[in-house]
Parts: sequence; C-alpha cells; structure tokens
Amino acid sequence: MAARYRHHGVVLLRSTTDPGDLDLPHDLDLADLGAVETEGGAWLTKTWSRDDVRAAVTAASSDLAAWVNGVVSEPGQGTARDLRRTALSLASYLLRWQRRVTPFGLFAGVAPAHVGPARATIGGAHRVIARPDAEWIATLARQLARTPALRDRLTVTANSTATFRDGRLILARRAPLDARKPGPLRETSIRAADPVRAAIDLARTPVSIAGLAAALTERFPRAAPDRVRALLDQLLDEEFLLTDLHPPMTAGDPLEYLCAALRAAAGAGGVPQVAPVLGELADIACILAAHNDCANPSDATALRAAAGTRMATLTPAMDRPLAMDTRLDADVTIPDAVLNEATAAAEVLLRLTTWPFGAMSWLEYQARFKERYGPGALVSVRELVADSGLGYPDGYLGAPAPRPVWRTLTERDAALLALIHQAALESSDEIRLTGDDVRALTVGDPGAVVPPARIEIAVALHARSTEAINAGHFELQVTGTARVPGSMAGRFTHLLTATERDALAATFRTADRQEGNLTVQVSFRPRVPRTEHMTRVAPLADTILPVGDHPDGTAMIVSVDELAVTADAAQLYLVHLPTGRRVVPHIPHALEMTAFTPPLARFLAEVADARCAELRPFDVGAARVLPYVPRVRYRRTILFPARWNLEKAALDGSPGTSFETRLAAWRRRWRLPSRVVLCDGEQRLPLDLEHPLDRELLHAHLTRASRAELREDSPAGSDGWLGRPAELLIPLTLASPPRRPLPVTATPGDVHHPGTGLVVCARITGNPARFDDLIAVHLPRLADGLRPEVAHWWVRRYRDMIHPEIPQHIALHLRLTDPDRFGLLAAELARFAADLEDRGLPATLSFVPYYEQPGRYGTGSALAAVEEVWAADTAAAVAQLATAADGVPGQALAAASMARIAAAFAPDATTGYGALIRCLNQGSGPLDRDLRDLACDLTDPAGGPRAMASLPGGDTVAQAWADRDTALAAYHGQLAAQRDPSTVLRTLLHEHHMRAVGLDPTFEKQTGRLARAAALRQLGKAGHL
Repeated sequence: MAARYRHHGVVLLRSTTDPGDLDLPHDLDLADLGAVETEGGAWLTKTWSRDDVRAAVTAASSDLAAWVNGVVSEPGQGTARDLRRTALSLASYLLRWQRRVTPFGLFAGVAPAHVGPARATIGGAHRVIARPDAEWIATLARQLARTPALRDRLTVTANSTATFRDGRLILARRAPLDARKPGPLRETSIRAADPVRAAIDLARTPVSIAGLAAALTERFPRAAPDRVRALLDQLLDEEFLLTDLHPPMTAGDPLEYLCAALRAAAGAGGVPQVAPVLGELADIACILAAHNDCANPSDATALRAAAGTRMATLTPAMDRPLAMDTRLDADVTIPDAVLNEATAAAEVLLRLTTWPFGAMSWLEYQARFKERYGPGALVSVRELVADSGLGYPDGYLGAPAPRPVWRTLTERDAALLALIHQAALESSDEIRLTGDDVRALTVGDPGAVVPPARIEIAVALHARSTEAINAGHFELQVTGTARVPGSMAGRFTHLLTATERDALAATFRTADRQEGNLTVQVSFRPRVPRTEHMTRVAPLADTILPVGDHPDGTAMIVSVDELAVTADAAQLYLVHLPTGRRVVPHIPHALEMTAFTPPLARFLAEVADARCAELRPFDVGAARVLPYVPRVRYRRTILFPARWNLEKAALDGSPGTSFETRLAAWRRRWRLPSRVVLCDGEQRLPLDLEHPLDRELLHAHLTRASRAELREDSPAGSDGWLGRPAELLIPLTLASPPRRPLPVTATPGDVHHPGTGLVVCARITGNPARFDDLIAVHLPRLADGLRPEVAHWWVRRYRDMIHPEIPQHIALHLRLTDPDRFGLLAAELARFAADLEDRGLPATLSFVPYYEQPGRYGTGSALAAVEEVWAADTAAAVAQLATAADGVPGQALAAASMARIAAAFAPDATTGYGALIRCLNQGSGPLDRDLRDLACDLTDPAGGPRAMASLPGGDTVAQAWADRDTALAAYHGQLAAQRDPSTVLRTLLHEHHMRAVGLDPTFEKQTGRLARAAALRQLGKAGHL
C-alpha cells in the first residue's frame, strides 16, 4: 500500500439512546384491520403514554407527533386504515431508535471514546443539548435588522457569493426559511450602477451601515440621502449585504452570539426598542443553559417547553423552535488493535477506490484549465468560475450536467464479477480479498495516486464482550466514510469539552503540517436555512474562509477575493495571493455538496484536493444491478455487507398467493437472512423478517417504491460488548504526507481573439490518420503563401485523453505582422479548407481564441522566444515526416530529435542529456534493437551527421535541427533569467512527439525510452555514468 495512515487517539462513539424496554407490536397482523383497531390502538395508546417516546418523536417529527396525539386522544374518530398507517409510522421510528446509530435528536447521540484496553459502560443519563433552531434564529435576526433605530448601528459585509455579470449584480437565492428542499438554482439581481458597485466594494470588509451610507453620500454627492438609504435597504433585503445580526456558521452558540451582537450595536446608551428583546433573549438563554446541564429527562422536557413558550413571544409560532443533539452517558475505551484494523480498512478502501485521481468532472476541469491557461497560471477564483472563465465543473449547480458515461465493463468489473461467480460456485456467502485480489481490483497506477492528507472512517464494532475484544475476537464493518474535504465529526463539537474539541482540531492541523500551508475552515450558509444547525461549527482552524457568511471577528479571515487557482501536470491548487501560500480548506461537517451547498463554497472546498484519491464506500461497479452480491471482507473488516435487490415484480404471483407466502419463497431461494437493513437513499430501517410487523413495513415500502435494497444486518449478539448497536468514527492522517509544492506561477497571459489578436488559431478537425499529410505537405504550402503577413507559424495536434471519442484536431497557429490583415488571412484559410475538401482531406475549419501561457513557458521575452522554438520544431517535424514517408522509422527519428532538444536546451549537451534521463520514465521491457541503434547513431555527434546524410531528406532534417538548436539556446537563456529551464524540458519533448509522431501515450513512452537510450549512450561515451 502506498498510503499509510495513523490515528491520533481521537474516536467518536455513535450509538442509540434506546431505553431498552420499548415494546413493539412485532406479532401484530397489520393486514387484519380488526386486530389493528383493537391491538394496534391499544399499543399506540400504551406507547404514546411514555414520556420518553413522546419527547423523542416530537423532537424528530412534530407532524407525526401531532398525528399520533390526534389518534390517541380521540379513539374511534379515524378509520382503521388511518390507525394502521399511524402504527406503522410510529413503529418504524421506534425500530430505528433500537438499532440505528446515526446521531439524530434524542434517538441517537455521540460521546468521545478513549484508547486503551476495551471497556464499555453506557447509562441512561444522556445529556440533550438544545440550541435555537435555524429558522427561529434567522427569522428573529431578520426582524431585528429591520428595526429603524437599530439598523444604522449594524455592521454589514458584502455577500461574497454575489457576482457581477452583464451589467447586473447577481446573487443565487437561498430557499425560503421554512423550505425542506433547496430546489433549483434561482437568481436575484440588481442593475450594477456605480453606487451599487461602490457599496459592494466598500463593504468587502465589515462596515457600519451608517458609515457605508456616509461614504456613498460622499462619493456621490448628487444622490439624495433618502435614495442612498433606499439602495442600502434593497441590498440588505435581497442579502447582497449581510448584517452581523445573523450568527455566522462559526458561532457555536447562536443565541449567545445574537445577544452579544445586539448589545454591541445598541451601545452604552441602548436602543429602547431592543432592550425588551435582549431581556427576553437573556431569559431564554438561562433556560437553555439549565436544560443543557440537566440529566433528568422529565425536567429537561419541561425546560424545553418553557423555552419554546418564551421563544414564541419573539417570533411567530414554529413547529420546532429548538434543535437538539445528544451527548451519550457513556464511558468507552477502544484498544489500538481495533483502531489499527480500521486504519487498514481505510487504506485498502482508498486503494480500491474507483476515483483514484478524483471525480471525472475534476479531471476534465483540470484539463480545460491547462489547455486555456497553462500550468502555473495563477487565476483568481472569481475570474475562473465566471462564465467568461471556465465556470464551475460539470455537475455543479448552474453548470452543465455531467457528461453522460456509457457504462462499459472495466477490468475491475470483470475481476469482481469473477470473484462473485467463484463465491456462487462454492456456495459461499463471502468474498475474502487477498493481496492478489486487491491488485486486480485496483484502478490506475497506485504509484501515481495522491492520497488525501486527512480522512475519516466509521466502523461498527462486532464482539460478544469487551473481554473478547481484548483477546482479539472482534470484527469491523465499514459503515461510512467522510467525503474530503468534509467531516462527519465536526458537526458535534458543541457536545464536546474544550479539551476534546482541541484534540479533534489537532487532526486537521496535523494533516496539513507541511511548512507554509494555510489551513482554513470554510464557513458558509447552506442553501436551505433549516439545515444551518448541521453546519454551525465553532472554529477548528485558526483561519476562517467565509463564503456568503458574515465573519464573526474572532479568527483570522481569508476572503474569496484573496484566492486564486493554479495547476501543474497532476494537481490543482488553491493559493492565497497576498502570501503565495497553498491553501488547504476544510468543511467541518458533512452537508450534502451538490444541492445543499452553494456552488462557490463547494468549489473552494473541493478544488485544492480535487485530484486526490477519493475515499468512498466499496464500489461493486457493474455488479450493482445483480439481485445478490455476497459479503466482501478484508482481514477482519467487512467492506461491503451482503446485499439483495428485491423487485416488487419478483414477488408477483397468482392472485390467491399472499405476500407472506411469496416473500418466504423468495427468501429461501436467495438465502435472505431474517436480520436485514432496508436502505432507501440515505435512510436505514433495520428489520427482523421473522416478525409480521417488519414484513409489513417491507411490504409498505415495496408498494410505494417497487424496489427494495436489503443489506445484511449484524448477527444477534454482536453488539454484546456495549449492549446496543454502535459505531466508531475515527479521523486518520497520513503518516508521511507527500510534498506538494506549488508550481512556478504567473498571471494569465494575453488572449488573442480572432480578428483582433496578433496570433490566429485555426482548428482543423477530422481523421487523425490524415494529420501527417496535412502537417508534412499541405500546411507548409499554405504558410509559404501567407508570407509576409505571417511572421512564423506552428502546429499542435490535440486529442482528448479523458474522452477519446471526441474528434481530434490540429491547431494551426499563425503570428501576424499586423492584426488588420486577419480578413485577408481568413479568406485564404477558407480557400485552403475548400481545397482540402476537394482533395478528400479533413477540412472542418474553425477559429478559436489563442491564450498565452506564461505560467508554463515564461513571461515577456521568454514567451516570445518559445514561439520561435515552436516554429523551428514544427519545421523539424515537417522534415522528419517527409523522411519517414520515404521509409525511415519515424519513431527513431523522433527519439533522436528529442535527445537533440535536451542537448540544445541546456548549458551543455551533457547537462541536457542528464535532464532528459531525469524527466522521462525508464520503463521496462525490451526495446526494438534496430530503432534503438538508429536513434543512438543519429544522436552521436561524431557519426550522427554521416548517418543523417545517408537518409532520404536527411540534409533537410539536419538543417531544421540546427535551426531549432539556435532557437532553443535563445529560449534557454531568456527563461533562465526567470526560472529553472529544466522544468519546461518535459513539455518541449512531449510537444515534439505530438507534432512529429502523434498523440498515443503508450507509443510516446516507448519513444521516450529510445531517447533515454540515446542520451545514456552519449553520457557513457563522455564518462558521466
């Protein structure tokens, strides 16, 4: 394994608060409406009489609580079907309470676990921590911000997600306060008049509304004060400007923050309209403080009710004014053996990921970045994500949908399907991965993968007792992984002590400990306001990056305007422009990224590690459509539990056959165990199919969804070590993070648009098999006819290596002596394309902008010098293609030519040959002896000229190489004054192969090996080996 991770003794236990004595109607026949009315009604009444059940369900779903209250308080008013539906809904909640460990209100919670010999005790004095609900706090902050006497005293900042486009200021709207889903991207806008631009510019850093109004009045003295106020009111109402009353996402206690902000705004003299609100808020804060220190469930329920009553006096009545999380009453210690096993599981999952180089959309984005700006270009984030730049990656909100992928059976699919087939033949319910299996299921070259510096893995621990754990008798099951750069742990920091929070924060700092990195916590308001309680995390980093969020003023701030993106051959980087440091962003929660996260926040969080391997749950690939996939295990860890796809159609039978009978037959055929988990998106419902209630819940799901995904649940007794289901969340960091220094950077170069620029770029698209003819014969003929309007010209071949089905093209570049000559040039190119068409050659011609790439090639005089190199190298490629057409192996010519490039692009030939050997991979396997000998002969300074002269057209090739030597020496001298020229050699070698041979990575590697052989022979003759 290339990536080695280690834990830091930070473990978060996640478990249910199940009281242990819940009575579910497992044997109730829900198909018998008479039994439902009698037994079901009695069960509902008995269960709902429990204070703990009412409290937990009400906190989770006020709608369900109201419905159950109505059914229980007025028995006989509803139909038997209504009673059945209510019983099913309540029973499904209680089943989750018994076996689902995902923290959720009062049903499940978290507690830190220690590292040491296994010990586990869990009590019933769980502590519920209540905070004002996001909808309540946002509504109150908005009401207060509209108080005239207070408004001028507030501080505002420009919303960093707003952008200028086509003469307007544009902002993506958030969903309404009471919305549960984000909905499509909706924009609001205002005309970007000078006062609007000035207001946004002045508010880039926090400023009081009164101060902003005064500054605008001073800048625009003809504007009446009332109009200035009206403009600011509009910008505030539409949230182009954000007030400091809305608690930022880094305010762990939003109520405390709001009180402090109100006191600061009111000042020593106070604001009469605000004083009563402050008093009420102080009382509410006292009630919540008492609640959060209360371990008695009945007293806590009463305190929540009291707080809710007081909160309703400040805002309209809401279903749920409080958001609640639970800290478990648990004392748990986990031994290193368990954590080491979880670490090994994370490492193998990373090795087996189907995204070893990041998501496909990011591969495409990096390729587009390099094509347009070039490696090393430092492009501001706002310029990059604008529609005039690259925009957002495919799949982002507001961006094109991801390119459809026609699924093909990959080698990984074939290997996994073979393992599944073998397990079926052996009647085995499990695949145990060996080292050979892991290698067969690995995608890409593990040596080229860049692992993320920090990951999180969640595992269920299965053991009969703590003594069994200490004896090594345990197994793990992977239950989740955090998507980088997110975290499953940060959302619960308000439940931890200061020492526990510091230990968690240290895992982020340790992961980014490389000297010079700037670690930032991305703080943003989600698109759905109701989810703010999930994204509100006190600072875990010293520096905060607010995105559409007012900074809280307690931490160092990095603004969006200070950030830029650059790239090298393998990675994308986020850079802090004022310091030049690499920025490492983290999101300390696990909010869904596509629909619930603003696109700009998502981009900033993802771009820095976009090309790293992505830790994901085990992907069964093409086997996902199979009706059954066996368990997949690595060592003592279940990477993937056995999974069944049950289609409703599979249970269709004769009208006289019951669902129960058909389900029993299906279970026997597919060997479905009784303990399973029903998976519906992110929802998990544990079922025991021995019970009629659980079977009816499955039936209800199939009636609604037509398909059920069922996964095996842990065996009975496997939770004996704690007495209830639980999982462990473990942050891991790389033991030795790879160095990721920033490339040499430069600002983006000039853009030459067709018709106005000095460089014209024309694309000819078509069959690449004809490109040699175009380059060797027809393009030189065209260029000769364009002089003196064209100073020089060069070509490149292009092939999309990510999507090879996209047609290939040649890019013809022509530097004009006068941009006004474009019209004549365009007419000549049109005639040229018509002639190509008459000859039956590729003739689809288009003009595109030409983007200079100073980040890749250097600036100023170096950029001018490299154009001379391209022109000379094109001439060399033309000559080599002509010679190859007469039977001389073009690959050997190209290899010798590449060695010659290295020798010329250096202070001396020996240094150049050494640079070539370092930048080209050695490779393995036999080389064609004849090609190798020819390449070596042509490279030899002593015998090379004679060998070249003996070839058809050899004199022309020799002269082209000599001219290119002169251009390379000049470019080397210019570039050496700016940076180390050897960093460009690999690019020059690749570009030559692209011009003279073509774009085939495997073939180019072989050519590179021939060039290395030629360089090594010369170094050996000179005694430098």
